[in-house]
Amino acid sequence: MIKLVTIDLDGTLLKDNKEIPQLNIDAIKEARLKGTKIVIATGRPYSGALKVLEPLGLTTKDDYVILYNGAKVINVGTGDIIYSSTIKGSDCKDLYRESIFLGTNIHAFYKNESLITPKFNCYTDIECTINRVKLNIKDFNTINNEDEFLKCMLVSEGQNIDRVIKNIPKRLSDKYSIVRSSIIYLEFLKKGTDKGEALNALRDYLGYKNDETMAIGDAGNDLGMIKNAYIGVAVKNAFDEIKKNANVVSPKTNNEAAVAWAINKYVLGKMEEI
Repeated sequence: MIKLVTIDLDGTLLKDNKEIPQLNIDAIKEARLKGTKIVIATGRPYSGALKVLEPLGLTTKDDYVILYNGAKVINVGTGDIIYSSTIKGSDCKDLYRESIFLGTNIHAFYKNESLITPKFNCYTDIECTINRVKLNIKDFNTINNEDEFLKCMLVSEGQNIDRVIKNIPKRLSDKYSIVRSSIIYLEFLKKGTDKGEALNALRDYLGYKNDETMAIGDAGNDLGMIKNAYIGVAVKNAFDEIKKNANVVSPKTNNEAAVAWAINKYVLGKMEEI
């Protein structure tokens, strides 16, 4: 019996226009009434996740959310931190120098969730609008080496990120968990940090067994939880890598309520098509 379901947002729960299909809302509410724990797992900060948590009713002391691609897990109702994984200010300074060499912009989130960048760029507006965060312009050379950060991101247009991925130095891939959370974001987290490890931490905290878990996702930053969950579901529009590692590929896309399909089938036991 599935008791814990982790769900990615962009490209999975949300349609391309960032709306939540009503079928997804209905399935999530019915699963919660059954006692199933529904957990949003996203690369966004808390402020960015909250505008999705609120319409789903996932804001009580019994609700949890996975943030920053697994770098932080909190109790939504109390604000208690269940799990946290950070990198250092010295890491961000190193990645800043690399961003200059690679020709990208850079963003970083402090442990307190404030966003910094050394200069305003067209992507900071996207970040601030989607995640409802305040931007701080800060010279990365002045960052304290021991300051704690949840993640650091190289930010650029899609084709440039494609090029950057092919040219990432081995020393960086050896040192960090690197995930592409969207076309324009390449994220650097503490080695071993991903949504899968966050799922494991939350599962253990709640006292669930692995065979009571399901994860639903579409992109590279979902790979860990897709592989770690007992049932890993890739939506129809998922990257090929996710489909290859999933137990199940939904016949529905994110625009066709793929999350509702998975919950109806594996949590609620409804076999009919939606």
